Amino acid sequence: MAVSVWKAGLLSLCPNCGQAPLFDGLLTIKPSCPCCKADFSIEDAGDGPAVFVILAAGAICVPFILIAELAFRPPIWLLILVALPFTAAVCIGLLRPFKALMFAMQWRYRAGEGRQARKIPHD
Repeated sequence: MAVSVWKAGLLSLCPNCGQAPLFDGLLTIKPSCPCCKADFSIEDAGDGPAVFVILAAGAICVPFILIAELAFRPPIWLLILVALPFTAAVCIGLLRPFKALMFAMQWRYRAGEGRQARKIPHD
């Protein structure tokens, strides 16, 4: 039975068996699954997770910061003092699930490095 890409990604589980944790540390993907022995050496999420985190964090943080600015009119130093840690926490909190989700999709659809068909010259 196939493991849900969303379940494996958002819970940071092995995309093959859905049982073992995917990460070894904060953002380091394990070399293989301890349960099913799946080889994770193909992992190459690149900058994709970071791009999606930037977009999601902007959509989450900007409205809150804008509302705080318009409703309370705090001094700029106080707004920065609150907004920077809030934004950093949101980004760090989203990076792991987004990276796991991108890897689960890469695993499921066997995504690899792009290949271009070789052209045969005409006579």
